[in-house]
Amino acid sequence: MGSNQYAKEDRKLSRQLARALGKIVALVLIVVAVVLAERYCQVAVSPFDPDAKISAIDGDSLIAEDGVEYRLFGIDAPELHQSCNDVNGKPWQCGRAAKAELTAIINRGDVTCEARAKDRYGRIVAVCSAEGVPDVGEEMVRHGYAVVLGFGRSDYQELQDEAEAAKRGIWRGSFERPSDWRAANPRVGD
Repeated sequence: MGSNQYAKEDRKLSRQLARALGKIVALVLIVVAVVLAERYCQVAVSPFDPDAKISAIDGDSLIAEDGVEYRLFGIDAPELHQSCNDVNGKPWQCGRAAKAELTAIINRGDVTCEARAKDRYGRIVAVCSAEGVPDVGEEMVRHGYAVVLGFGRSDYQELQDEAEAAKRGIWRGSFERPSDWRAANPRVGD
């Protein structure tokens, strides 16, 4: 073998080594980014005191006595002033009914929330539980007082389909999707 052949082999090995090192560096950077995101990008929420007063704002939002607001992850409930129609076309206050349903669930006590993010209104988006209810959002969908968000929990879809088939809550007639209702009735200042 001539020196020219050894030089080609050395270049080939050097390229392979450079590619391998590049992959290792990329992997290390990804791991570092994930660790940093986990550590610094999560919304920290201290647990509620057992005697804390938690109230429903509407069918998918809560407020703690310290003024911190929480939005239930993965669901969208009728807005407080939204009306739906029953099977006969008669309007009923589905937004108030959704708030009443959420109030009944959280009144069971022992409410805890696991933060996922913050929304554009500064509310903490969270998965919450209450006494005997491991996932409040899931329960709202199951009872027919909330719909699944497009980017929400896909495991809620089956519950939504069941609520619709059983004509529970808002599914007992017709309704405007909460997001569509909000678009037609924007908050002042939005």
